Amino acid sequence: MKPEVTVFMAVYNGEKYIKQAIESILQQTYHDFELMIIDDGSTDSSLSIINAFTDKRIRILQNDVNKGLAYTRNRGIEEARGKFFDTLDCDDLAYKNRLVKQLKFFYTNKDVAICGGKIKYINQHSNYTGKLFSLRGDEDFLKAILLFNNIYFNSATMINTEILRKFRYRESFAPAEDFDLFEQIAEHYKIGFINEWVCDYRVHEGNISTLKSKNRWAAENVITERQLVRYGFDFSKEQLNLQTKFTNTNFDFIGDHLPEYKDWFNCLIDQNQSKRIFNQYSFRLALARQWVRICFYELKKNHTITPVFKKGKLRYAELVYAFVKSL
Repeated sequence: MKPEVTVFMAVYNGEKYIKQAIESILQQTYHDFELMIIDDGSTDSSLSIINAFTDKRIRILQNDVNKGLAYTRNRGIEEARGKFFDTLDCDDLAYKNRLVKQLKFFYTNKDVAICGGKIKYINQHSNYTGKLFSLRGDEDFLKAILLFNNIYFNSATMINTEILRKFRYRESFAPAEDFDLFEQIAEHYKIGFINEWVCDYRVHEGNISTLKSKNRWAAENVITERQLVRYGFDFSKEQLNLQTKFTNTNFDFIGDHLPEYKDWFNCLIDQNQSKRIFNQYSFRLALARQWVRICFYELKKNHTITPVFKKGKLRYAELVYAFVKSL
């Protein structure tokens, strides 16, 4: 009998954290799943650690040689037996009620293709860094946020397997193939995000370089531009450059060009109003979220932001209100 969920884990030399990651899945309060692990030619003790587990829900596959993450993820999609596809990277930790919460969302919202969730960041010692990622808003808000950055972390995302098989991870977009995949799905299907903590996302030396790579930035720029074009926004080369700096989180550049960003945001709002692309309130909130990102970055550097923002401790709602008021 096929399981309701396939939990997928790609592994390449993950001996340092793989045991914790597997245990976090086996401790789920929901039990109707398979944990499919594909070893991508590891040369360390990863496979021995995996094989030490005796839980019958674990299904182990191997690539004959190292094929890379995009290939391995696509193989996982093909091999999946579950109705829903749930990913956990081998260095992250799933909360024990993650599957229950995301399945509940899918059962309630049967026409949604993706369900994301909130994450907390941990370091190499599994200690919380204080950083987190969360979202709350309707579908227009979520799709508007995608204009600026990827809102779906693989380790916090569940996807309808049948829909997922229509797309795939494209190696030409590596290492931003996940953003490319999620944005492709968002173009054709409804997307969702639950206001629930679902995993700990580990930041360490092994993934920091990838997050900041020039290849990632270049791929993300392509994804951002194609969204603006698809939705029908008009923009200049200079305005596109402003937009992609958000995607690449280049806040040093952004902080030096606040007047240009205010003009660009107002331009986007005017276009959205006339072309009726997104719900206007949701769209304004999405832009306000980006302004909040600038504000907190600037406050950390002790810079003056703009007269409507005073130096000190500000609440998120106050920053949103100040931005909307300034339009």
